[in-house]
Amino acid sequence: MRADSHGMSHLRTVLRCVFAAGTLAVAVLSLLPGKEIPSLGVSDKIEHVAAYALLGLTGGFAFPTRRAAMLLLVLLPLLGIGLEIAQLLVPDRSSEVADALADWIGAALPLLPILLFRLGSSRTR
Repeated sequence: MRADSHGMSHLRTVLRCVFAAGTLAVAVLSLLPGKEIPSLGVSDKIEHVAAYALLGLTGGFAFPTRRAAMLLLVLLPLLGIGLEIAQLLVPDRSSEVADALADWIGAALPLLPILLFRLGSSRTR
């Protein structure tokens, strides 16, 4: 293994850890009781878009194949839908279709360009 490929492998490992931690953070924050949710002072839809865009971006770079980008484009919105449904069981929380849509938009913002780039590249499968 060349030194530069070792460096890329290490970076990919770090990005996978960041992606996993981010996914866990989104899940925990999504399932907190309504009175315990920290507020950033912006619309919750913007928070959803930003959170899932960061997950999409880190996931897109952590898993550098076309297949991974396609899976993330499907699985991240499904995570959002699942968490919205789970919020029905959490005190002072409600489930909103608009939140799930914001999650999909956030995931798609970085993942669609990544996927299009990879579709044009013959190197990544």
